[in-house]
Amino acid sequence: MDLRRVPPSTFALLVAGGLVLATGLYTVNTGLQLAGGLILVVAAILALGQAKGPPRRR
Repeated sequence: MDLRRVPPSTFALLVAGGLVLATGLYTVNTGLQLAGGLILVVAAILALGQAKGPPRRR
């Protein structure tokens, strides 16, 4: 697994999901909590898939 293979946009998606989840937890809004959790799960799966891809040619 190589985290250098994960593009910055995927890390930005993780941060955005964390912010949505934190906002939902702070305001006790279950809709935002669900949305933030789903964004985090999708971003984590995406990051793992990108990090485990075939080795790069140099």
